[in-house]
Amino acid sequence: MKNIVLLMISMLFIFGTSACGQASADGQSSLEAIVSTEKVDVYYFHFTRRCVTCVSVQEATEKVLKEHYSKEIENGNLVFHEINLSEPGSKEIAQMLEVGGQALLVVSGSKKIDITMQGFMHAPRDIERFKEILDSAISDAKT
Repeated sequence: MKNIVLLMISMLFIFGTSACGQASADGQSSLEAIVSTEKVDVYYFHFTRRCVTCVSVQEATEKVLKEHYSKEIENGNLVFHEINLSEPGSKEIAQMLEVGGQALLVVSGSKKIDITMQGFMHAPRDIERFKEILDSAISDAKT
């Protein structure tokens, strides 16, 4: 059963990121236009139809951010964005961040750290390991 779940997660990741190479013509300047170098943005991209793992990644991300970054969230230095790729308004930001499927990104200025695979591997079953990964990505984005 574990092998089937791991296989499904791997396939979801492969299919979800296969379209990630679609960048806008002015990729870097567009990315800088939507993100600030003075704050960290955590983006969770998903579709309307989601599996249990997809939902748990979002829930784990929100839980870690609320429990460990409440001060940064309150003062606007850290912002969580949930973006449904099935909705019409999501296409532009997805293209700017080069996202084609489910993704978990930590972005600050021109830095974009993709922790999608680690999120799907650890968030559902090992929240402490996921917290370490998210903490590390946020710390790296700030530097």
